[in-house]
Amino acid sequence: MTKTPNPRALDRDEADMVEQTKALAERSPAELRDLIGRLRARRDRVQRQIRGRVRAGESGPDAGAREKKALLTDAIARVADEMDGRKSGRKATTATDNLRDAVRRKAESPSWTGPEDRTADLGPTETPNTKIAPSGALHAEGMRAAIARSTGAR
Repeated sequence: MTKTPNPRALDRDEADMVEQTKALAERSPAELRDLIGRLRARRDRVQRQIRGRVRAGESGPDAGAREKKALLTDAIARVADEMDGRKSGRKATTATDNLRDAVRRKAESPSWTGPEDRTADLGPTETPNTKIAPSGALHAEGMRAAIARSTGAR
């Protein structure tokens, strides 16, 4: 399918119905029910045509009918969303409304939710091992260990 809808895919009545779905706010609930019924009837008719052609074995791309069905399906979805929105009582939210709600929620919640004291945990303290010589020691125990590792006593 192409990215832009083909204006010739729909006939005049269908194009008028699809155009009506782009401005649904001023329509009454009865008009919406009538519009969605007519759109579904047209979509179902196109679907039956597609299936009939497939059963008859007519080969070749049927892009026009499939594009018509896609346009009608999108229009049905727009009307159904509007009807659901009216039924649930929600209004269309804007970015400004969402920002206002986020600022309100942030003002209601405390800013710091961590521990009361802010001291850093240094972890367990190191205990020195006094049984071995310090690293790099060449006196006393360190010297003996170095001689023992070498070829022998000097």
